Amino acid sequence: MTKYILHGGYPAKLHDRGSAFFAELIRDHSEPKVIECLFARPERDWEEAFAKDNIFVDQRFAEQKVDFRLARFETFLEQLRWADVVYFRGGETTLLVECMRKMEGWKDLLDGTTVAGSSAGAHMLAKYYYGLHSLKVGEGLGLVAAKVIAHYKSDFNAPNIDWDKAYEKLKVHREDLPILTLAEGQFETRTV
Repeated sequence: MTKYILHGGYPAKLHDRGSAFFAELIRDHSEPKVIECLFARPERDWEEAFAKDNIFVDQRFAEQKVDFRLARFETFLEQLRWADVVYFRGGETTLLVECMRKMEGWKDLLDGTTVAGSSAGAHMLAKYYYGLHSLKVGEGLGLVAAKVIAHYKSDFNAPNIDWDKAYEKLKVHREDLPILTLAEGQFETRTV
């Protein structure tokens, strides 16, 4: 069984700065080994984003031994074999989806792990998503049989997004699947 956590984005905007979300990531593991995947962003930005998240983990989860590492393209499959948790951070959904489509064999290594996606990561994990930049329905990788809208009813890309129209477009697109409207900081868990 694989536990999937789909997150609406910007966990740091909440009063707990994302503590509840991260606690859910590691809840099932006594000494969790976590890889943070920033493939949805330009590689030049990875180190800085990871350093900030690493400080957050050290400060909020000091009592629990968390081995927190940055995912790398060239060692990603090895890292997945090692990890208990893989966390796909947000960024550009199409960049992440294309990257993960090209990487062979990674989905076969997810059994028994916790897989989380925030914003673009949640879109990538879902079967379909509403693209907040393109303003069109896109196709994720379908690891979770759902349709997702991240940053739901936030000021993300305001005033270009009509949230009700986005919902309706996603609802009528192809298959009848559950629609997860994930506000910033909100998350849903699915086990497959």
